[in-house]
Amino acid sequence: MELQRSLPDFERAHIALFAISYDTVDVLAGFAAKHGIEYPLLADAGSKAIRALGLFNEHVYAHHAVYGIPPQDHHWGVPYPGSFLLDEQGRVMQKRFAQSYRERETGVGMLEQGFGIKSAVHGAEARAHTEGVEIGAYLDSTTYRFFQRLWLTIELTIAPGLHVYGQPSPAGCMPLAIEVPPMAGIVVGTPRFPPPHPYHGDGLEGDLFVYEGKVAVSVPLTFTQEGDDQTVHVTIRHQACSTTDCLRPSTMTLSLSVQAADLIARPRRR
Repeated sequence: MELQRSLPDFERAHIALFAISYDTVDVLAGFAAKHGIEYPLLADAGSKAIRALGLFNEHVYAHHAVYGIPPQDHHWGVPYPGSFLLDEQGRVMQKRFAQSYRERETGVGMLEQGFGIKSAVHGAEARAHTEGVEIGAYLDSTTYRFFQRLWLTIELTIAPGLHVYGQPSPAGCMPLAIEVPPMAGIVVGTPRFPPPHPYHGDGLEGDLFVYEGKVAVSVPLTFTQEGDDQTVHVTIRHQACSTTDCLRPSTMTLSLSVQAADLIARPRRR
């Protein structure tokens, strides 16, 4: 459902969405009508396609037990939840699955991280400016749900004639670093950096690795507790240099708020 709501936000994206379940046609038709789902829901009674794709979860009862859920017959046959991203020729581009069967991405996050399509609408945003570098950060949703994965994206726009060091960096220089401190109820994943490119400078021994122009770094955040609104803090460290001079190292912390979706529909505690 998140994916269906997010699709209109993308600029002319020709992307088809299908979901597959072990439920019958009648069950899926009722579910779609109840929740206003307009994309196709495919019924795989007996889990034949699910098995053929290697997605059949034979350990579902053990996984449920971790969360205190007793075994129930109607759970047998469920797949590991996740998504296959296909290109126009039907070739699988990515398989997006999580360790926990409960974890889900947002539609915006899936399309931005998977297909590289940028949405016109995001969650909370924050911006800052350091000498020679504009910094922006945003979440892919204004709200979170229990065990939902949101992506925190940090974008740097580097002024012409300057570069920011990547890894490995020269001794005494600060490479680009992104840090999200631990928070109760949020599992912070490893930041995903694009590869820096080699930089050749006069008088340098060997190559440096730098970023120029625009660079975006993504951090997965999984919300593992229900409850209150959260504020995510992210610290960005970098050093910008030209061919002749280096600016002072910079450390900047931005804060972004995200609402608990279950609190929106009910009164707040006083």
